[in-house]
Amino acid sequence: MTRRPAALITPLADEDVAALAALLADLENGFNQKVAAVLDRPFTADAVVVVPDGTVIRGWDDLFAYHTARLATAVATWTTRVVMLSASSPGPDTALVHFRQETTTPSGGFANHGTVVAVRREGSWWISALHNTNVDQARAGTTASTTPSNGS
Repeated sequence: MTRRPAALITPLADEDVAALAALLADLENGFNQKVAAVLDRPFTADAVVVVPDGTVIRGWDDLFAYHTARLATAVATWTTRVVMLSASSPGPDTALVHFRQETTTPSGGFANHGTVVAVRREGSWWISALHNTNVDQARAGTTASTTPSNGS
């Protein structure tokens, strides 16, 4: 086997893990309150988001327009819970966050797994990219850790 370098070499401080968890809390709270300004608060101006159906959204303005419409229509009766599974860093001021999203709808529920690329700018963490994918319960199971890892 070829020797490969590790990517996640910079430990995150506990306060960074807490700040990253707060970004996920904005996602959960904004979704559940149906307030796009809260849901999209943690994203950079040039964020790239891939939603579960594969749609790619580029930039905060387009993301805000997408969420404003979606929260008022398709998902208006849904609630969600977002749990950080891990947070680690490939280098200074950059973090990779994995999360699980459990969503309840009037007809049942489903889960997503997602990956966030976060960057620290001017002392604050921001989401610069997010990819969210539906979980096939038959293949992936439903067990998830609720204790985040800081990569150290």
